[in-house]
Amino acid sequence: MRSIFWKGMLVFLFVILVAVGTVAVLIGSVTRTEFTRYAVSHSGLWDAVLDELVQYYAAQGSWDGLAEVVTPLQVGEGPGRGQGRRQGAQQLEYRVIDSAGVVVASTSGSSPGAIVAEDDLGAALPVRSRDEVVGYLLPSSDEVVSLPLDVSQENFLQRVRTSLWIAALLALGVALLMGGLLFRSITAPLSRLSDTSQAIARGDLTTRAAVRGRDEIAQLGTSFNQMAENLARAEEARRNQTADVAHELRTPLTVLRGSLEAMLDGVYAASHENLQIALDQVHTLSRLVEDLRLLALADAGKLELHRIAIDTTEFLRRSIDAYRVPAQSTGVEIETRGLCGLPQLVADPDRLSQVLGNLIDNALRYAGAGGKILVMAEDQGSELLVMIADDGPGLSPSDLEHVFDRFWRADQTRRRGMGGSGLGLAITRSLVEAHGGRIWAKSVEGLGSAFTLALPLTGHSLDD
Repeated sequence: MRSIFWKGMLVFLFVILVAVGTVAVLIGSVTRTEFTRYAVSHSGLWDAVLDELVQYYAAQGSWDGLAEVVTPLQVGEGPGRGQGRRQGAQQLEYRVIDSAGVVVASTSGSSPGAIVAEDDLGAALPVRSRDEVVGYLLPSSDEVVSLPLDVSQENFLQRVRTSLWIAALLALGVALLMGGLLFRSITAPLSRLSDTSQAIARGDLTTRAAVRGRDEIAQLGTSFNQMAENLARAEEARRNQTADVAHELRTPLTVLRGSLEAMLDGVYAASHENLQIALDQVHTLSRLVEDLRLLALADAGKLELHRIAIDTTEFLRRSIDAYRVPAQSTGVEIETRGLCGLPQLVADPDRLSQVLGNLIDNALRYAGAGGKILVMAEDQGSELLVMIADDGPGLSPSDLEHVFDRFWRADQTRRRGMGGSGLGLAITRSLVEAHGGRIWAKSVEGLGSAFTLALPLTGHSLDD
């Protein structure tokens, strides 16, 4: 972070030096020009010219004919005014302006009659006759500012320039101090964020960046902390999943290994019954591996769907009828509502059948003997809602938060007794989301659970 701080400070210093230096130079130049113009105009240098103009106006009663008699003012070595220019002397041009702001005479040869701006008259010397301003004497600026100043005037300008540079240095110091504080306020949280990211890179997923304020850097810190939190949860989920996969694989592998070793050792006969037990464990392993493969494809966004137009009513009835025999064998009643006149779906029938199968099978396990399952469909216009509800023991609010987690079961004391690998609902959610749909669960302890999926609709009712 120091490199960013010092790079920023160097850029800031360069900008401040250019700005302050430019201002100081410009102010110094303008100050010298204006001071020289003022000093020359009010030094008595033009008194003789003013006296002549007053006498001319008093004698003529107007400025008529003045343009023919005015001559430049001679300054420097040589005789006085009106005797011609000598070596080392300098001529100062000027204009005479009447009280209305109109040029009546000019030594530079410019045409009389021009109008002088009011701002320019501020630098003119008034010509007074009988306490009345009858005109103005306006020296030429370019020539006035080129005149040398005396020692006292030069000393005054030097003191002004010194004050300007001292003020510029003070402004530079204050600007650098404020810039340093500003850059420190920017780089300090970035430094803390960098330290936090390095700690996370080393594997410490518990560290978080301190966030202060509400600016963009604070928002960046908040987003970074959220990312770190998500990363920590993902890492914990990965570890839990690895442990769960190992646990799920261990049980069938242990049974399979024990059965095969027992048959090889002669403890068990290699009978059809014992071989069937081993084969069942192989099937369990195959289902688990296939479930994991399916979830991996869904997570990677590579799950292929073969979508076709589906007669929704007929599809739901077939999917439900497939579970009526298992339901009757356990004394569970399946009730349906709203299955008539449903609009068609464009979906993968095999994957959608797997979704409904997982939900109905889950409801059968938890409804129990003598229980009841309700399958209800409803056309919502843009979506088709399908709800599968049971009157089983239900879920607590804390369990409901994890119902779609992988390898999670509500009844931890009867994990294998309830059947399944704990991936069914996770697969169901992935398949529904792959179709562009949504799924959610509601449950009340002691009253049962309801799973609702919403699938996007295309087309219209097949009964239309």
